[in-house]
Amino acid sequence: MSRFLLVACILIIVAGCKKDEYITDDRYALLSITPVVNEDEATIVHHQNYINQFKIGIQVTNSNGTELYFPYTKNLQLSNNDKWVLSKPVCLSIIYAKIYAYYPFTTIEENLTGLGETAVVQLNIPKDQVMATQRDYMYASQSTYLPTGSGPIFYANPSVTLQLNHALSLISFVIFKEDFSGPGELSNIEISDKSNLSGLTINALGGDKLSMRLADGTIINGSESSNISVNSVENSITETVDPGVDEAQLKTMVNGYMYVVPSVFSDRSNVQFALTIDNKVYTVSHTGEGELTWIKGYQYIYKLRLTATALTIVGIIISDWDVNYSGEIILK
Repeated sequence: MSRFLLVACILIIVAGCKKDEYITDDRYALLSITPVVNEDEATIVHHQNYINQFKIGIQVTNSNGTELYFPYTKNLQLSNNDKWVLSKPVCLSIIYAKIYAYYPFTTIEENLTGLGETAVVQLNIPKDQVMATQRDYMYASQSTYLPTGSGPIFYANPSVTLQLNHALSLISFVIFKEDFSGPGELSNIEISDKSNLSGLTINALGGDKLSMRLADGTIINGSESSNISVNSVENSITETVDPGVDEAQLKTMVNGYMYVVPSVFSDRSNVQFALTIDNKVYTVSHTGEGELTWIKGYQYIYKLRLTATALTIVGIIISDWDVNYSGEIILK
């Protein structure tokens, strides 16, 4: 589309917006959104390097999240091409607005249902995944132009900094070798729960689809699974000494990871990790006793010792969200 046509389209939308029956005067402004990743869940380098690649779904409603701001604001795309732009301009008036968001964006109409507080988007989390194609699902729900401590979204505050939050838990593994002579090629990771009622969740095998609420990131429906896995990890274990407990350092040494639906396990000793290394499966049970919870937005770093005969958990670090895999931060 030429610059002239784009400007003309914007002017038409703004003109139509001014004539809307809910607007009582000429006060209006175009909505502008700049997304950021929750700083409690991701480092600055994390979102600065990758967030510009995002295509984010945006829904704009009234401040109560009960009606669309305009009939066309149910599922807009927010993307970056030198600057952040909505697929259709939204003209703010004296009516307060609320923004709901999700990542990644879907063009399939039936995948996003409901409005505002009841809006849900379908997810795709199969039992078995390929490492590089895992999805990091995110959400936002915001009625102020800044994430905290600011005023409402309306014509006087049209520039919104929108905070995205992680809906999944991140399970990461840092492995070091001790008296291990093989090359240490990690190819597959499996997590299983041996309980009668597993705490692991995947795509629904029937009935309502696995979905995420835009209002708070809660994941609903789906089916329980006794195990989940990622393959094609293609990582070489090179460390030969215990890497310590420094979180920043460990995040640069992750050998493999899995995005999982937030989980509650009735007995942590029933949770097992099976890692395929040099075509041999090494299995280790979770340490400790009692219930185990993996919370959305948290990274759980399991530090493992690999010997010729066994894999052992030597440390568990619970941290803010970050991914550093094979020397490169990856956010899919």
